[in-house]
Amino acid sequence: MKLVIVSGLSGSGKSLALHTLEDLGFYCIDNLPLFLLRELARGLEKTDGTQMAKTAVGIDARNQPEQLSDVPKLVRELRERDLDCSILYLGAQSETLIKRFNETRRKHPL
Repeated sequence: MKLVIVSGLSGSGKSLALHTLEDLGFYCIDNLPLFLLRELARGLEKTDGTQMAKTAVGIDARNQPEQLSDVPKLVRELRERDLDCSILYLGAQSETLIKRFNETRRKHPL
């Protein structure tokens, strides 16, 4: 089983990355609350390995700060369960982020 955690700055392209992974055959979940990641991993272990053999989840800054600080420990736990777990962290220049939010006229989540 392969699990890709897609994270990064708000407005850096996490949703676009998830759409691309979906086009590559991944089962994708956007904006998964971090506290559900362990339960997802347990569920992945129980699947027959076909539909969800490659799964990607989007994790963003809307999670509680103490949960975000536990991510390294959580990734270690997942890898110890023989889950091929990797992190794709996306960044962007401040000017690009400001431009994207001005174009969408959305309130920045932070």
